[in-house]
Amino acid sequence: MKKFNFIVLFLLFSFFTLTLAACNGDETPVLEYKDGTELKLAVGHNSTATTITFQDKDIVGTGLELADGVTYTLNQLKPVWKELENRLKIKFNNVYQANNVQNEYNHWKNLNFEGVDVLVGNASDIAEDGKKGQIVNLAEYLDQMPNFKKFLEDNPIVYLSVISDIENGSIYYAPYFDGYDDIEKYYLLRSDWLEILLDGEGDFSAQSSDTFGAICGEQVYQPYMPKSGKLEIQSLKANGEGTQTITKNYDTNYGNIIEYMKTNVNASTTGVQLVNMFRKYIDAAYGGHYGNERSKLFTGYNACWDADELVALLRCVVTNSFALTGQNDYKVTGIFPRENKLNRTSDLFSLVSLFGVRGYESRNDYLYFDAQGNLRDARADLEFSEAINKLNELYQEKLIMQDFDKALNDSFFKIMYQENKGFMIYDYCQTQTLYNNDETTLEKAPKFNLTPIINPVAKWFDGSNVKNDVDQGAWMRFTESWRSVKTNGWCIPATNKGDSLNAALKLFDYMYSEEGNILMSYGPDAWRSGETITYKGEQIPELSDAALDELWRLAGGNYTNYARQYLGSTLPVGFVKNQGMEYQCTTEGGRIGAEIVSRAIAADVVKHVSPAISDNLFYTMVPTVLPTTASQDMLISQFGALSTTGIYSKANNRYNIYTEVIMHGFGSDVELNNTYVNPMPKTAQDLVNRYKGTGAGDSGLGGTAYIVVREIAWGKLFEYYKNNFLDNEEE
Repeated sequence: MKKFNFIVLFLLFSFFTLTLAACNGDETPVLEYKDGTELKLAVGHNSTATTITFQDKDIVGTGLELADGVTYTLNQLKPVWKELENRLKIKFNNVYQANNVQNEYNHWKNLNFEGVDVLVGNASDIAEDGKKGQIVNLAEYLDQMPNFKKFLEDNPIVYLSVISDIENGSIYYAPYFDGYDDIEKYYLLRSDWLEILLDGEGDFSAQSSDTFGAICGEQVYQPYMPKSGKLEIQSLKANGEGTQTITKNYDTNYGNIIEYMKTNVNASTTGVQLVNMFRKYIDAAYGGHYGNERSKLFTGYNACWDADELVALLRCVVTNSFALTGQNDYKVTGIFPRENKLNRTSDLFSLVSLFGVRGYESRNDYLYFDAQGNLRDARADLEFSEAINKLNELYQEKLIMQDFDKALNDSFFKIMYQENKGFMIYDYCQTQTLYNNDETTLEKAPKFNLTPIINPVAKWFDGSNVKNDVDQGAWMRFTESWRSVKTNGWCIPATNKGDSLNAALKLFDYMYSEEGNILMSYGPDAWRSGETITYKGEQIPELSDAALDELWRLAGGNYTNYARQYLGSTLPVGFVKNQGMEYQCTTEGGRIGAEIVSRAIAADVVKHVSPAISDNLFYTMVPTVLPTTASQDMLISQFGALSTTGIYSKANNRYNIYTEVIMHGFGSDVELNNTYVNPMPKTAQDLVNRYKGTGAGDSGLGGTAYIVVREIAWGKLFEYYKNNFLDNEEE
């Protein structure tokens, strides 16, 4: 079989650039361009504040002195791009229109890409236009891009993710990695509130609490976990050293906590009574395993919580505002998203993992692999729609923030923290736990501590428990939120020629070099102390005191905002962001929780998908882009419901029908805000049927056509992998 290097060489022979390579014999061709060659860049992240130059007066004012001692003014390059300009001898001209990624790309596409040399975009859009000859095929130039080429050689699954045409191995974009091969988003909650409610000897008491009927109304949520029997769950030991088996016992007097509450909770039951009920359940179900530190059921190394226990806890939280905040003027919120925009509210869809369901956190639409190796689309899975509807049960009990997509303040997570109102969120660790050190937050809640916790126990059908050829499912913890190739990156329009093309290729390649990675991840020299620290067993650059001071003084500790708004890094361009800088910017509470989760992952207590192809494809991430043909793309484009302006979007300021399912539920007959499905379907099966169609001329919303096209593309890509990569790995 061919070696990987030979594949790359074969690709090069397929294109005219080989002529240049042949002239140099065995020497690696060099990308040559005149010093000062101008590149017009449309690079940014949704606003004027997050691009390569200082465009926002609120950021730079009349002049802003940064760690390098330079005073920056409006329209000047940010430090990272200033340094890149010096190192590469390229002049950057910012032509970014301050749109989101989708709209920015469409803006330049509508202009036939005239006036731009490099721009950001979504992988699917770039690949589609690349097949039409409108985007430069980077595969033609791999031999002139040694750093990018080596990265692909070292990470063949990434190579598969960026291939858009297996006939010639076309690559139309350099991918952005917000970290690589590590957990991305976490369940985060207020451990200080949890300890108030669950820890201590004797009964819980409070001066005041609300009744279940006044806050939650009626009991709507139905149990997910067993109602009887025992479950043996592999878990970490209490000190995090090694593993143990923790038993969930449903044969006690308390059985399943949700079933128990059905009988023992009514409208007049108080929050205090709910807490004591839940405390006694924990003591009985776990045989006193947690002692008086019952909060460890959720926050400990030995955490073993599940969906039903979370619902019981949330009922305790929302009915005990006074015990948690010392006032009754406002009531606390259970679960809330970060903002009211779809790209944030849709994080609520990820909570289907409470019920052993996946697909939303895929890097490629809603696609995932099942344990039998089949490519699945969650939109076509009855279980996914049922799980979304199950979240409506929490919403009806007011355990999820009400009208979360209509809140007047878009960044209401700040209100939840700074006004001491919110309990739980599913999001990134660093940007959320920074409020552990926020002065405004601590004035309101001196013991405030938001922390990541280990994922919930659920039944996952990963093929590890098969009896009589039927997958029985395994009770375990699993996350689909894993860092790999992002769904966006940057590309070069085919209108580029000569010096500007070579300069753009050089820029792309430099980002994958060690020097380029350090610059883009940690900033120029002044932002580094010159020393190193250990992070996950590796030595990484230590941030300078000046950098850390700026982080908190200018950006309130928000690493992402600081990097994008002041340094000019962490933009959606082709490079692999090292998480070491983010780690150094994380608060102590965030680090402690993240370390607990990290140990659970290392001990296989929390299982996860991977960017590597495994024997069991259940644990393999679907490539970010599958190599469909132009005619297949044209077929799918006929189905408007599947487009970014359709009903399954994940993008900012778009629409997703699952938002309305969470808020209204199937069978509610409410009018929906779309033209494809209206009113609300009666059942989850009805929505699935609408998506797939029923056959006999009914193509539905295009779901079946979409699945067939993706299955064909994956089949061809997998054959490509077996023929060109697998044999080489075995050798």
